[in-house]
Amino acid sequence: MFSKGNKDIQRLLVDSHSLSDLSSVIALLSWDQEVNMPSKGGAARAKQLATLSEIFHNKLISLKLPKVKTNNIYDLALIREMTKAKNRAKKIPTSLIKEFSETISLAQQDWQRAKKMNKFEVFAPSLKKVIKLKLQMAKLLKSKGQTLYDVMLDEFEPGLSETEISLVFNKIKIDLSKRVSELKVLTQNADKRIANKKFEVGTKVIFDMGYDLAAGRIDRSAHPFTTTFDRNDVRITTWENKRDFRPKLYATIHEAGHALYEQGLNPELDRLYLGEGGGLSGGVGMAMHESQSRLWENMIGRSEEFCNKYLSPETFKVVNVIKPSPVRVEADEVSYGLHIIIRFEIERELINGQIKVEDLPKIWREKYKKYLGIIPKNDAEGTLQDIHWAHGAFGYFPNYFLGSLIASQLLNTAKKQIDIYNFKLLREWLRKNIHQYGRIYTTKELLLKITGEDLNPRYFLDYIDQKFTKMYNLSK
Repeated sequence: MFSKGNKDIQRLLVDSHSLSDLSSVIALLSWDQEVNMPSKGGAARAKQLATLSEIFHNKLISLKLPKVKTNNIYDLALIREMTKAKNRAKKIPTSLIKEFSETISLAQQDWQRAKKMNKFEVFAPSLKKVIKLKLQMAKLLKSKGQTLYDVMLDEFEPGLSETEISLVFNKIKIDLSKRVSELKVLTQNADKRIANKKFEVGTKVIFDMGYDLAAGRIDRSAHPFTTTFDRNDVRITTWENKRDFRPKLYATIHEAGHALYEQGLNPELDRLYLGEGGGLSGGVGMAMHESQSRLWENMIGRSEEFCNKYLSPETFKVVNVIKPSPVRVEADEVSYGLHIIIRFEIERELINGQIKVEDLPKIWREKYKKYLGIIPKNDAEGTLQDIHWAHGAFGYFPNYFLGSLIASQLLNTAKKQIDIYNFKLLREWLRKNIHQYGRIYTTKELLLKITGEDLNPRYFLDYIDQKFTKMYNLSK
């Protein structure tokens, strides 16, 4: 692994451990804010997070980077990631980091309140502040040739640009819309009598997937998420839906897919920027991270083999009904990509100053009508449905659909080598090929290393076509 005889590398490892510990404490306070914190604790929690963010930022700026010649891929990756983190931190004043941390903490509380009240205007002032600060940071970080939105994308998937996303999304958008229209008719009413049947199998499923409950826990939150404090402390949350068993089941599987990635990291990467570091950071990038959750949630969790084992044979069609929903996390796997394309277009226009915060509910409704043929009935199931903007996570959404595309490409390779419905075999295949490496390789390098190809959206369309051709005995 790392060069043990190199004092500079060993010192950098110690510094990275310290930064990782601080980051994990920040993540713990953030997790508690969304899961356990009493409502009156919000203001104090925002101050606490701001203070810790200030300490973390200053420590990162003062980091001493070694100048060593090495061919060790782990040494090189450590230096690369720590250098990037320090250079990024040096460009942003500590006061701005502190203000942003406090602002997003308060914004998350305003978002929860607005969603309960079903009033976007309650959240709008906080959102404006978040965007203003996010733009300030992006301008400081912007490199030649980058757009402000590119800077935000880079935070979650290094090197990703809005031009690259546009090319991928535009390439698949027409084909995806066509399939949604066709499959909506084909699958209509398949879930009419069984959608609200009780299937309390979520915990058993994720246990069988290999989620280690001795190194994690399951709680309830307003929006399902995964948080990592350490490889041996990876927590997930889910939510309730008394009308339909599907949202809770698939949200639980989705988050467990993230958790398996974090729990599967090489122990040598513990407490490093190459592994855990607080939040959800162990993976190479969020596109690859989302590929893991989307693979387990949809390509395994909505398979005939899965339904026969955990639900019932008749549910195979039930969990694969293609019916455009106003809510992203309740969407079927085919129309889901259109939810992401909508958010990508809105985010890009919002960041580029083409639309105003006040116009978001109206624009949201217009785009849902255009792409999915439906109109959200209120703000709670419209522009308030996701917590990401309250987190300041502009640039995250595209990774969900990129994750679906990557997942189908990975699955195509995996099924040539193993029985993908044997959970243990699949988990170990993913751990061997992806999880263990943390950030040693980039997403592009890892995808090419595993599949022998760059990202190819065709695999996703083929996966959908093959699945529904078999399900409904269609002629090819």
